[in-house]
Amino acid sequence: MDKAAVKSKLDAIGKAILAFAKRNYLMLGYIVAAILIELTGVAVTSGRFYMTEPWLYFTFIAIPCIISIYLKNGKVRYALFVTALAANFVLDFIFIVIFDSTGGTVFDYAMFGLRNDAMMIVESLPISFTFVFVSGIIISVYCTLGVMLKKYMPEPNSTKSAMIITSAVLAFCIGADAMLLYFDNYQNNANDLSFRLYRNETGTYSNKGIIGNFTNELARGWWFSDIDMGDTGELGDFIYAVSTEPTEMFGVAKDYNVVTILCESFEWFTFLMDEENYPYGFAKQIVGLTEEERAASKAEIQANLRKLFPNLYRLYDSESTVVFNNAHSLDKTDISENKAIIGNYPLYEYINNTYPTNTLPFSLPNTLKSLYGIESNSFHDGTRTFYNRNVHHVNALGFESFTPVEDMGFEVDETGLGERNLDSLMMEYCKTRMFPAGRPFNTFITTITQHGQYAYRENLKDNYARMDELGILPFDEDDEDGNSLRYYVAAGMDLDKAVGIMLDYLDNTDYLDSDGNPVTGADGKRLKLADRTIVTMYGDHNCYYQGVSNYVKDIYSFDAINYTELYRVPVMMKIGTKNLGGNNHGGVDGTSNAYFIEKFTCVVDIMPTILDVLGIRGFKNLMHGVSAFSDEESVLYSRAYDKFMTDKIYFNSLDHIIYQAEDADIEEIEQKCLELLEKISHINRIFAGDFFKGERGKVYYEKLKALQAASEEL
Repeated sequence: MDKAAVKSKLDAIGKAILAFAKRNYLMLGYIVAAILIELTGVAVTSGRFYMTEPWLYFTFIAIPCIISIYLKNGKVRYALFVTALAANFVLDFIFIVIFDSTGGTVFDYAMFGLRNDAMMIVESLPISFTFVFVSGIIISVYCTLGVMLKKYMPEPNSTKSAMIITSAVLAFCIGADAMLLYFDNYQNNANDLSFRLYRNETGTYSNKGIIGNFTNELARGWWFSDIDMGDTGELGDFIYAVSTEPTEMFGVAKDYNVVTILCESFEWFTFLMDEENYPYGFAKQIVGLTEEERAASKAEIQANLRKLFPNLYRLYDSESTVVFNNAHSLDKTDISENKAIIGNYPLYEYINNTYPTNTLPFSLPNTLKSLYGIESNSFHDGTRTFYNRNVHHVNALGFESFTPVEDMGFEVDETGLGERNLDSLMMEYCKTRMFPAGRPFNTFITTITQHGQYAYRENLKDNYARMDELGILPFDEDDEDGNSLRYYVAAGMDLDKAVGIMLDYLDNTDYLDSDGNPVTGADGKRLKLADRTIVTMYGDHNCYYQGVSNYVKDIYSFDAINYTELYRVPVMMKIGTKNLGGNNHGGVDGTSNAYFIEKFTCVVDIMPTILDVLGIRGFKNLMHGVSAFSDEESVLYSRAYDKFMTDKIYFNSLDHIIYQAEDADIEEIEQKCLELLEKISHINRIFAGDFFKGERGKVYYEKLKALQAASEEL
């Protein structure tokens, strides 16, 4: 073929492309606009302006394009593409709101089980200005150009051959996507979760995009979510294979009452001044001062904090308190709650809604009831049905009762979206039910006052006045972040008040025997409830609402040298009135007499630690954590965020390590993660098949009692 023929051929192709573009500029503009909107959504959630696996999303935008081929009217095509862009925007917007309001949770299929609680979980509508602004411009430009250029656009030429070809292309794409979905999800094997440690997923929307992820999760939920019980004999053998080993603190609180308090969004910077870890907390008030001025101001602020938070300091300073000084949590409230009560959590489901009536003999309430006949009760100053607690706590976890705010006897505060009831009122109205003097008890309390969002609240106005009186975090109309912290700290003052009501009641109420008579100690004095009660307080997660935790800790990037500090939360366990000896740590201001544990711990370590000090052994493969007093360290796996972490590493898979400290031992962490995933795979099967229902539950209790009897003989 000579040059003239080639040139003629190229000219013909060019004219054909130009003609196609003129007839279909609405389609081409839609493709560009849709991709830009999607990439903007990916960027504001993951920080990446790209998708590594965009195929599902490309199919999504191809569908309107194929439909348009069948439409011979330009106006109808225009309406179709504008509608498709609007749908793209709305879907992305919804999932971005979920992501922002939940502290970075990527949508997964199990979230459909939380749909009844949606407005309580998504408590505010944090609007991503960047996404809305950029998407608004893109859609506006598309709509404007569509109208302006319409008169230059030839009538659509929807030939039969074009329809056949494009339909065939779409069918091929859908078929290819189906194959991709299968190969992406077929590894979801309940019997082997080790693949999660080596996968390509980054746990963000930068893989499949927002809409692509949604499509993939629908497919996974509909076709790949069944869990095979497998060999039940092997499952039973695994459960009972290893027993927990006593530590040096084993049994120091034998026969004590148990109180566990989940403190919503509780962080150390609620009441502690720590310049190094919380530079924009209370320490920001001494920035810019001379060294001499800093020392004087710091001493004054610390003294005033003790006035604002006398009861949290009663715990923090007590010689009877164990401070888990390196504890972390990276989960939502319902998951953190369950982990402290049952010591584990399955993958794929949210158990409050999916397994609310399962038989869980290994929960703390069921363990204490089966061994010693102890009655357990749960209290929460939130609504009865939120997270399905009214069903799950009683039927699955084994509490005798669940008391929600409706049954506490005080007027419910319904300001804003969701309750902002006062923890102090809950404690005052319920203390006699929470801490009965005439019988052993196990009480679980979930607070709500420090729950976000953080804005002015009339029922905390006295706290603001007290803060202003002492010069703590004054209101600044030009500092939105600082004001959010102010409102958060004021809410923490009410938590402190609630703690004071509890401690005073335990200190002043006689410890009675089964006949209702006061019991005396070795010194001849009457014992109080405080002498025979373990009180554990812990933060369910960091204060991610409005980015308060990021602001106070000045951590916004995975590259931060202390990134995992973002998820460090308080855990304090007061063991009666024992003098634990302390370990000369001194706390942040050098005055604490508590016993500080510096090794990495997390929420799943709470239940094993309680059992340890009570002198109760359990079955190690049912526990994802270990006693804080053991030499072992846990690895945290977050069901909500699909991340693994310790204080030295944070990752979605070992191929996508997000943060790693210089002294992180990868081989050791890998081995611990594999062991944890093996446990989770068995927990999946236990929950999915309600393994302990019926005869297997009886067998569990028999083995538990036999293990306990053997331990007591030793």
